[in-house]
Amino acid sequence: MATADSNALVARMGFFHEIDVRYADTDAQGHVFFANYLTFFDEAMTFYLKNRGVDAAQLEDEGIGFVYADVQCRWRGSGARFGERLRVHCALQAVGNTSVTFACAVDGPDARRICEGTVVVVCVDPQTKAKVRAPDALREWVAT
Repeated sequence: MATADSNALVARMGFFHEIDVRYADTDAQGHVFFANYLTFFDEAMTFYLKNRGVDAAQLEDEGIGFVYADVQCRWRGSGARFGERLRVHCALQAVGNTSVTFACAVDGPDARRICEGTVVVVCVDPQTKAKVRAPDALREWVAT
């Protein structure tokens, strides 16, 4: 579950990726279907890494793929609606031997927090799916 520490980390890191809510993202009640926020987390994580000079496709070529091990999300009220522009924040929270944890949060157009959470990915060999060591570059980011 997202904690005050992970929320502070997201705020301190300052990275966000903007996403426009598509009609396909919404449900019969007219707001973003809850599981789609996890897709938004995933997209923000990809752009966060790319912004820091890490390309997921290049990592795979180097023998490091990511598989999801755990996702936590807390929704904080009414969701976003079609046409709204969201800010999806992302920050690297922790790096273990073979896992990487990201803190994520989604803010609506009025800066209200819609949801927050964490995503844990395990680093694996793309061919064998055996666990491999997390990239040193990510470990260095956490240290600084």
